Amino acid sequence: MGLWLAGLVAAALGTGEAPACGAELFRVARNTNANVVVYEVRLSGPGILDDRDPVHPVWIMLAEDGRREELNLVEAAMAYGVDVRPGEGGEPPIISLRARPDLAIRISLENGCPVARARVAGREATLRLVTVEASGGLFPQVTHVDLLGRDGASGAEVRERLLPAD
Repeated sequence: MGLWLAGLVAAALGTGEAPACGAELFRVARNTNANVVVYEVRLSGPGILDDRDPVHPVWIMLAEDGRREELNLVEAAMAYGVDVRPGEGGEPPIISLRARPDLAIRISLENGCPVARARVAGREATLRLVTVEASGGLFPQVTHVDLLGRDGASGAEVRERLLPAD
């Protein structure tokens, strides 16, 4: 999919070569193991975000052999799946993670590269990483979630800790 995306982006830009970016928007890492969920952009055509399904989450099994694996139905429905709202008036679509529906993430292409923008620590930022800290056990409980990104204006790293809703 990465080469396919690069080809589409290059075609959209008309340069004949792909920009130095891939399909990854951001990832979710957990303290329970090294596996991560990577959120990748989906296009409906050259340089055009798929309005209905702009983001595809997939496991990268780093604790094992690094293979890609689709989310199972429970993971997609309850935790790592996304809900999509179309942008208004030509604005890019907005997604939210099913586990954190209050976190609005705007998806767009900037200079041919996919970008996820969200409010992090009160600032507009490019979201890069969401870390989830959970207790052990058969049914782990999330103790906190950290958002990490880059400030859109200054480029400085920004972080915010989110606690579970009471």
